[in-house]
Amino acid sequence: MALLICGLILFLGIHSVSIFADQWRNQQVAKLGTRTWKLLYSLVSIAGLALMAFGYLEARPQPITIWSPPSWAWLITVYFSLVSLILIAAAYVPRNAIKLKLKDPMLVGVIVWAICHLTTIGSLAGIILFGSFLIWGILDLVSCRARRSKLTPTKEKASFVMTLVTIAVGVVAFLPFAHV
Repeated sequence: MALLICGLILFLGIHSVSIFADQWRNQQVAKLGTRTWKLLYSLVSIAGLALMAFGYLEARPQPITIWSPPSWAWLITVYFSLVSLILIAAAYVPRNAIKLKLKDPMLVGVIVWAICHLTTIGSLAGIILFGSFLIWGILDLVSCRARRSKLTPTKEKASFVMTLVTIAVGVVAFLPFAHV
């Protein structure tokens, strides 16, 4: 469990810098340069992700069960995981209607992903992992919205084709996880 928690601290910690220390982050980017900052950010993220994965796998064989999810709850995870992957794809595909409407589709996707997994995983490790991502996602979404309110809005038009591409990318990304 310690590896999982350390991984969460590293991964979500580095991803929370703009939430809690945006000015410091901007100073570091100015001092180190964008490439160096991104490299350090990526290395900390990868280390955190690896620790999270090993820590979660370490806790799975002998889980501490907090609650037993209902048998039908897996359907929520399956179908809402598809929704979350489409939302995550929307963050990267330009000019799609989903991104233009939600502004932060990746964060909304992470929140949906965390909620749906919290409904089907009743172990302490699962609750810590997905609960942490849920809390982080909500905090980051609020932070992004606050930062964006200070900017001049852009007038970008959605493309129907790019919206279809977004959905297709999300569905293709979902296929390895589809256990229906």
